[in-house]
Amino acid sequence: MDLATTADDVENLFATKGRAKTELATWKSKRPRHVVNRVMKHVSVTPYKVRSEQFESFVPGHPLEHITPEEAYRVEQIRDWFPDFAMVHLFHFLLELKGDLFTFEEFRMFCKNDPAGLQFNHQSQDKIRELVERETWDPQMARRSMMWRVGNGYYSFLRELYLVSRLREAKLDARIHPLADALFRVDAWCDRATIEMFISSKQFKQGKDGRKRTPSYYLEDQPGFGYLRLEMESQHKWGVLHLPTHQEIEGCITEVRSWLRKNHIPSANQ
Repeated sequence: MDLATTADDVENLFATKGRAKTELATWKSKRPRHVVNRVMKHVSVTPYKVRSEQFESFVPGHPLEHITPEEAYRVEQIRDWFPDFAMVHLFHFLLELKGDLFTFEEFRMFCKNDPAGLQFNHQSQDKIRELVERETWDPQMARRSMMWRVGNGYYSFLRELYLVSRLREAKLDARIHPLADALFRVDAWCDRATIEMFISSKQFKQGKDGRKRTPSYYLEDQPGFGYLRLEMESQHKWGVLHLPTHQEIEGCITEVRSWLRKNHIPSANQ
């Protein structure tokens, strides 16, 4: 039987009490029913079949074109926009539909054919139209900012898949699910050790500073969780997939093993 992680697994681990339980209940009550239903029915299987060696020859496409971060983040309304389906939801949906890594062009097609993708496509176009017509943003700037937002999210998703594959190859029982990612900012986890991966950025997150919330914000009122961080060094090559280095991955593996050992938890994956 294939290894699988369900939304119920996420809820039972992270959201049976405290702030996380409230956060999940609020999300379920405020999001459209079809959004909640699809996310809660999602089962993650394919992430555990992806091998790290696949990334050596995988060509994801060029989603960021020649857009710079300075240009992209100028439109704050897009930077801070939250559609009904989070982008990480859509990436996970397509991953399971294909059963393997997918290119950015394949994601474009998904957004033209899948109901969730179509909804995201329509909402993103509506957002651009609103900014152009009501707030007089330059159309090209608004479109490029949206392209950056989606492309950057796609690259982040690929990094998470790479991280999980490397952790599992190191015999760690790494797990992943879009509900945990989008709602609790948990990029991956091994038992009760949560892992947060990010590229160092003064604007978003650097060390313990930054505007983005962390897993501990949602889980710290529950005992027994560990909060591990894989902070990648910032790079200045736009339009390429930036994966964590061997040293960064090995450091993360060491931290996870140390935390599991300290808490008397077996580390071997299934």
